[in-house]
Amino acid sequence: MRRTILSAILLAMASLVAVGQTATPGDAGRDRRDARRDQQEMRNDRSEMKQDHADLRNDLRNGNKVAAAQDRKELRQDARDMRHDKHDAVADRRDARADRRQVRAPQSGMGSHRGHR
Repeated sequence: MRRTILSAILLAMASLVAVGQTATPGDAGRDRRDARRDQQEMRNDRSEMKQDHADLRNDLRNGNKVAAAQDRKELRQDARDMRHDKHDAVADRRDARADRRQVRAPQSGMGSHRGHR
């Protein structure tokens, strides 16, 4: 009697843990939105870099060294931001793909080959 109750409790706990680890369709959508937002930020950084580069050229032509130094600083910061946004976009795309695979995967535990090899 005790053994069956204990095994039922363990089975219920294991199933609750397994359900808690599955991806939901909302996870994939959220990761896709994050990836799109990171791509947009990357495009914004690229346009800011172009503007800062043009400002730097103008300042160098006009002989304004203080403004040129500031533009160089902004250009480096924009390049750094773009690298970070690109890294975040790639990570979000990878997470979205993994979530989609997990949502599509059969929940029977047979693996991706569906019991056949």
